[in-house]
Amino acid sequence: MLVRPRALVALPSLLLAFAAAPAADAAQPAPMAAPDGLTAHRATVQNGTPTATAARRKATRQRSSLKVHSAQTRLADPRSDEQWPLRGNRPMGIESAWRQTTGGDVTVAVVDTGADLEHADLAPNLWVNRGEIPGNGVDDDGNGYVDDVNGYDFVADDGDPADENGHGTHVAGIIAARGGNGIGVSGVAWRAKIMVVRALDARAQGTTDTVAEAVRYAVDNGARFINLSLAGPTGTPDLEGAMLYAQQHDVLVVVAAGNDGLDLAASPTYPASFGEDNIIGVAATTDRGGLSDVSDYGPGADLAAPGEDVLSTAIDGGYEWRTGTSMAAPHVTGTLALMAAARPDLGGAALRDALLLGARRGTLPVENGALDAAVALRRIIAPGAWRAAPKKVKAKSARGAKAAKAKAKRAKAGRAPTRRR
Repeated sequence: MLVRPRALVALPSLLLAFAAAPAADAAQPAPMAAPDGLTAHRATVQNGTPTATAARRKATRQRSSLKVHSAQTRLADPRSDEQWPLRGNRPMGIESAWRQTTGGDVTVAVVDTGADLEHADLAPNLWVNRGEIPGNGVDDDGNGYVDDVNGYDFVADDGDPADENGHGTHVAGIIAARGGNGIGVSGVAWRAKIMVVRALDARAQGTTDTVAEAVRYAVDNGARFINLSLAGPTGTPDLEGAMLYAQQHDVLVVVAAGNDGLDLAASPTYPASFGEDNIIGVAATTDRGGLSDVSDYGPGADLAAPGEDVLSTAIDGGYEWRTGTSMAAPHVTGTLALMAAARPDLGGAALRDALLLGARRGTLPVENGALDAAVALRRIIAPGAWRAAPKKVKAKSARGAKAAKAKAKRAKAGRAPTRRR
């Protein structure tokens, strides 16, 4: 299909299936929601024990034609084999990418429903506002927000962005669940810092003005990247103004394309359909590399990334599968965090260019192709510094090994080798 450049995307206000309300006036806040896919695709794991649906999902994964080549660095996480996007190089190039870096101290803001701040796989990677004293009811750092130690809650207007839905917790885990800790799952970037910014309520719904305010907060408090796994039918001035504000501060914003299976050329979603260069819209793929049935596509979907049946962190310390472009976007955000850890000297534009130029070209109806973390990193890492996979040593036959041993023994005794005639 012909894909138009982002700058040429028209901006009509059309309703999506998930927003069955009249289109808001452009000057007024408009509805936004987290497009996290179909509830039928979810399977929760409680207290470490999979439900019947979860067990069925696991069995399906084991029957998948996707060959497993686990990176050595992932062996400490007990549920990593259930994370198909992070198996070997085929889904998104992660095995080769992790040989270069598993991430560093890069701050990523998750603007969503909040996060489970006590989850064992997330707590070690939470961003901490060092200028704020927890729980004293005072705006110690003078940034206008009281007790914003790990982020801020723009729904309740307080410093506790705890998740009441689970969507944000799942997204945060895809980006930066602590890898190699012997617990649960691994995120794409093992050591990235998660700034938790709650802009959606317990139903995973919100408004453009709240999201815009949350984005500005993330920019002002040092986020290098912002993940927006949310979408709405109306591109309001305040929301686009927040995207421009992030662009002016060299902050990349990764956004979900939407989950109605529609062409964004005819049915745009926002922020994905805005034209700012710092916005990276993401469609969702299946474990076989095709476009997920739920995923929107077309102009505004810059990349496609794994988004169907993705296992990640859940509220109350658990784990669950979810499906949608909400799950695809954080795989891209995590990859950007890896890139920034490998090359902290590069700005947002350079990282975005490397990410998009490193995409796998194919037939997916997106603007640049499918996410490839390894190729994106290869574009910014000097060839001499690239860590290739260890060469495989061919196993010697028993007869060959015996002959080599005899030859070494003769050489040690100072005798010339005998030859067969």
